Amino acid sequence: MQEPQDRPVGHPGTDARPDKDVTSRIDRRLFLGGVGAATTAAMLANTSGTAYAAEEPAFAPLPAEMQPPASASLMALKTFSRIDGTPVYYWRGNRGNTTLRDWRCTPAFYDRLVVWIRDLRRLSEDGGFGNVKFLVSAGFYVNRSGQHGNGTAMDLDLVRWGGGRQSSPLDGHHAGDRTRRRRYLAVDATCRRRFRYVLDGWYNAAHRDHIHADFGGLPTKCSKGSSSDTKFVQAMSNNFMGAGIAVDGVWGPQTEKWFNRARNRLSIEGNPHASIDSWRTMLARVARHGFRNEAF
Repeated sequence: MQEPQDRPVGHPGTDARPDKDVTSRIDRRLFLGGVGAATTAAMLANTSGTAYAAEEPAFAPLPAEMQPPASASLMALKTFSRIDGTPVYYWRGNRGNTTLRDWRCTPAFYDRLVVWIRDLRRLSEDGGFGNVKFLVSAGFYVNRSGQHGNGTAMDLDLVRWGGGRQSSPLDGHHAGDRTRRRRYLAVDATCRRRFRYVLDGWYNAAHRDHIHADFGGLPTKCSKGSSSDTKFVQAMSNNFMGAGIAVDGVWGPQTEKWFNRARNRLSIEGNPHASIDSWRTMLARVARHGFRNEAF
C-alpha cells in the first residue's frame, strides 16, 4: 500500500505558510481525507467510565506560563484552537473538559502539525478507526527556554477517535496491555514521521504521561546515537516481534539484529539511518500494524 507523501500545507482559511522541509507530494487521500469531526451534544464515555459532553463552551484561558509575554520582540505566533479542524483540549486539572483554548505556536510548526494530523488520520483509518475526534495537549508554546519557548513543540496527552477508541499517554498507555502499547507506538510513529525529537513514556519518567514532539534537529532519520530513537526501536521490537530486549537507549548488537529483522519483515528499501523516505516509510508501516494490533 502506498505510504502517505508530503506536500506543502497551504490550506484555505489559515495564515500558515509551507514549511521548507516539506516536499511537493502528498497522497491525495491523505490531503483530502478526514477533516476534524463536527462537535455534537452526544455524551461520550472515557476508559475510566466518566462521561463528558462533546459540546464546546466558550473559550477559556490556558495557564499563565502558556501566555506569551507582552514583548514586541517576541516571535510571531499563530493562535489556534483546532489543528486542521480537529479541536485540541486541555485536561490538566480538569479531565474531560471540552472548553476551547487559544494555543500558540509558530506558523511553520502549525504547518507541520497539519501534515502530522493528516498522517494520523490516514494511517489510523487503515486500521479501521473512525476519524480523529479530538486531541488533548499539555502545551505547545510555553514561556520557558527550549523548543516550547520557541513555539516549536507539542506535548500530546491523548488522541480520541470517533467510535470511542483512544490512545492516552496521559494514562500511561505505553505501560498498558499489548493492544494499548501497540496503539501508543502507532501514534508515536506518526509523530516521528514529522518531528525529529520525540520523547515518549519509554524515554524517561518525565514523559510517562505525554509524548513530546518538537522541531529541533530536522530532518527525520533514525539515529543510532539518539536515545529516543533507540528506545523507540527497542520498544517496537518487543511489542511487535517479541524480541525481549532491554529498552535502555543503547544501540547494541541485539538492537541492530531486531531492527534489521523489522526492516525485512516490513519490506523497507533503502537505509532508514540515511534516508528520510526509508525511515518515514518504515514508521508508516509500524503505525499501520499498531492501529491494526498486528505483529510483524
